[in-house]
Amino acid sequence: MHLMYVDETGDSGQSKYSSPHFGLSGIIVSEANWGQCLERLKTFRKSIKEKYGLNQRTEIHSTELIRINKLKEYKNIKKRDRINILKDYCDQIPAIFDSSVVINVFLKKEDHSGSDIFNLAWGRLLQRYDTYLKKTANDKGIVIADDTESRKLVALQRKMRVYNPVPSIFSGSRNIPINNILEDTFFRSSQDSYFLQSVDVICHLLYRKEYPKGSLRKYGLEHQFDKLNPILFKKASKNDPHGIVRK
Repeated sequence: MHLMYVDETGDSGQSKYSSPHFGLSGIIVSEANWGQCLERLKTFRKSIKEKYGLNQRTEIHSTELIRINKLKEYKNIKKRDRINILKDYCDQIPAIFDSSVVINVFLKKEDHSGSDIFNLAWGRLLQRYDTYLKKTANDKGIVIADDTESRKLVALQRKMRVYNPVPSIFSGSRNIPINNILEDTFFRSSQDSYFLQSVDVICHLLYRKEYPKGSLRKYGLEHQFDKLNPILFKKASKNDPHGIVRK
């Protein structure tokens, strides 16, 4: 059994107040390695507590680490140290998840005018995960996600389990149901999962890579995602050096 933990960046809206992008990152962990990954995460969190004073039970939330909004526990940590927590986390993710892979989908809305961005992005992610389960892992899997449009996602999954047209290299398309993904997506709060917090870091640093912010360049945040190179599933997109699905 494999588990894919997923988090989002941006939003799927189309108004002038919406983000210019919508992205997903999913880290795939095998049942056999899950316990080892958890112990490594606990060890890392202990080191963060010793180095920066962040309680192990406090959620690591990337956006909040950069600009505090809700998590009052961050107020006693200097901004540079909060950003260093992000950078330290990114350094350790390839070691913590050395037997895992990460699939990334990042859609810029201007490139997909008129499309349902939510269904398009999630459809791409689920398709790649199902293909990974069939061709690489030879196994079944489930999806675990932080809060999202749950009803819409469940409806999409159920449809793709029956009808999922995939373009053929010859002509037209073939129906390839995502039948290696079991059940509907399970939803959990990232506050209660070190695994979802890890993928939050991945997803946020992908956003920082795609949209570097001038005021944060001195911290080098736009370069952190590249450190994840050893565990990126590059087969997800042959047109991108990092395997990021963009179409």
